[in-house]
Amino acid sequence: MTDAENSSGLRGADLARAALTAARKRARELEEGRALRRGSAEANARRSSARPDERDPQPLEATLSRLLAEAGWEAPAAVGGIIHGWADIVGPRIAAHCAPISYEDGVLTVQTDSSAWATELRHLSATLLSRLNAAVPRRAVPGGPPRDAIERISVIGPNPPSWRRGRLSANGGARTRRVP
Repeated sequence: MTDAENSSGLRGADLARAALTAARKRARELEEGRALRRGSAEANARRSSARPDERDPQPLEATLSRLLAEAGWEAPAAVGGIIHGWADIVGPRIAAHCAPISYEDGVLTVQTDSSAWATELRHLSATLLSRLNAAVPRRAVPGGPPRDAIERISVIGPNPPSWRRGRLSANGGARTRRVP
């Protein structure tokens, strides 16, 4: 410090404290000036806050929902939930005689245990379709408006017997070996 700056008459330790205080004040001013020049977005990006943001840990459910939405898997995942909760949606009477077996491109395939139930389910398909679509989100279609996750229900009857192994016989359908 020069004699002009030391006109306050401070000496020794008092002079050192005053110089240190002035240096700290100048450093604070310089740091605040840098933060203003960087812009508030960059300055805020480095500092944490009491408010939640994307850097904070996220709940698993929210993360999975975001990932499903980004990949376009919301509707297929929801249909998987429908298949799991089939009895709750369609009722125990219908669920006792039919079950969903696949979902592809908006078509839910349901297999029944008898041809009578296959016919009954075909008659109820419009009602079931509205119930099922109420339980799932609409699916996104590239370049078009969103559509219902389930557009159609395909009903198939019970597995028919296979005749590939030969004629039925008295021994329960097992093939018998002919001896020449």
